[in-house]
Amino acid sequence: MQQRFGGRLGELYAAYAQVVQRWPADKLRPGHCYKKVLRQHMDAKFDRLSTMHGPALDGELARARREVDALQSLVAGEYRARFKAPESLTSPRSQPDYYRKLLASIDAAAASGKSSSLRVD
Repeated sequence: MQQRFGGRLGELYAAYAQVVQRWPADKLRPGHCYKKVLRQHMDAKFDRLSTMHGPALDGELARARREVDALQSLVAGEYRARFKAPESLTSPRSQPDYYRKLLASIDAAAASGKSSSLRVD
């Protein structure tokens, strides 16, 4: 990938581009590409940052760094591991297999390309 920006801005752009590249596709909504939305946001943000100087740029670079760090944490699944849903939520006594069946149904719908075929019986 050709570097569009130099210095700190270039390093941050490369980190942002890497996390956008790693963003997973939505199995159920292949027509909705959040990766594309992130890429557009990234390009607009860095085009704007490239026109800034001084303390204003420093503040925006710090904000963009926090944004990249948060996106990296999401892609790596850190929040899922840190804030694990309790078993009482994922396996309620009334229907202990509900979420397992729901996930299986989502996977089957994604594989078949039919998002309207979600069923949990």
